[in-house]
Amino acid sequence: MQHIPQVRERLGYVFDSFRRLGVVRALVRDLRRQGLDLPIRVTAKEAYGSLIWKVPTLSAVIRILHNPAYAGAYVYGRSEYFSERRSPKTGKASAHVRNVAQWPVRITEHHPAYISWEEFVKNQEHLRQNWGHDENQGVPREGRALLQGMVYCGLCGRKMSVQNRAAKENRSPSYVCGRGYQDGEEKSCQCMTSRPIDAAVVEVFLAAVSPISLQVATQVIDQVEQDLISQRRQRDLQLEQARYEARLAQRQYDAVDPSNRLVAAELERRWNEKLERVAELERAFARAERDAEWNLTTEERSAITELSRDLPAIWSAETTTNQERKQLLRIAIESVQVDGISETGQVEVQIRWRSGTVTSLSVKRTAPGERSLKTPEEAVSRIHKMAPRRSYAEIATALNRAGLRSAFGRRFTPQHVGYICRRDGLDKRKLRSGSKRQHNPDAGRPAES
Repeated sequence: MQHIPQVRERLGYVFDSFRRLGVVRALVRDLRRQGLDLPIRVTAKEAYGSLIWKVPTLSAVIRILHNPAYAGAYVYGRSEYFSERRSPKTGKASAHVRNVAQWPVRITEHHPAYISWEEFVKNQEHLRQNWGHDENQGVPREGRALLQGMVYCGLCGRKMSVQNRAAKENRSPSYVCGRGYQDGEEKSCQCMTSRPIDAAVVEVFLAAVSPISLQVATQVIDQVEQDLISQRRQRDLQLEQARYEARLAQRQYDAVDPSNRLVAAELERRWNEKLERVAELERAFARAERDAEWNLTTEERSAITELSRDLPAIWSAETTTNQERKQLLRIAIESVQVDGISETGQVEVQIRWRSGTVTSLSVKRTAPGERSLKTPEEAVSRIHKMAPRRSYAEIATALNRAGLRSAFGRRFTPQHVGYICRRDGLDKRKLRSGSKRQHNPDAGRPAES
């Protein structure tokens, strides 16, 4: 019975955290960072049904979220079996998981619940959307393509994938509609760079949301403080449980007959393990307390509230990640449809908002080489002026002294200058031969006999 209150609070914390984070991997990382274990029932023959605490894993959390018993429901028939499809190793019929609506037996409010049945169904849909396959949006990920999971082809209606590139290429990702080609069609529908489309959608998004002055910051601050209190409560419960188990192990060791050395040695080993576990949790929780320090003055709260009204500033802040920007877009936008074929040089964009309205706009397609790295115009202009009378090395020295840099941000070298001169028809040899003919009045005259 010692475990029951802690089990209830830990499972409640799991559902609260998923409600807040929305991603199972993020939930597992949060539990591990806090040093919080999960209650597990032993399924092995030895000690079957007993309760143990284990480090949280992805599969363990998913099982909890998929289990309708935590929603107070009794169900039967979550899977169906096909006799014609059997395992080649065991011969058992393969199982296919049914959707919630297809379960043949479902009795809600069967027993006390951690969450409502409606929230359970919502969680199943959320988990399915996080999967990212087929028409699901998938979890917002780090990456420069801000419409990941939301952009659809305006020609065939399929969801477009993101083609990412290495950071060293310094090229933006592309939106690609290649599902038809994968299914055997002659070619893919369309492909376009993400940068101009993302910029246009973000501009419309900020213009639509900025006039709404909501006290979001105050709500976020209150939520953070409540989360910190909940996390501290979970750490206290786990440390209390570990100390109880250490005291229990000590009592068992004290009660054993000292002459029974084998039993005494085993009980002493178990006692030491419990003490090490207590010390480990104390160190981990001390670190968590230091990381969770949260003291805001009244002035700081007011400043954050004022900043919350300036969404463009929050959007462009260096501390805002692309993953957070994608989450902001998904709050207001359901999907974005693009058509880069119908109009030459243009991409027709339709933004479907969650309110049901649709916004249409046209975006200029990026021409080949338009956004490639180029030598600054000021540097090129100076090279043109100095080329007739100075060497490549002298020009490079003058450019570096002026603080100018090449297209890749490096210092100029004679090779850089020489390439630009030859590219623009300013070859030094031609310039020297031309200047000699210009200043020699006898150049080009026939020799006198």
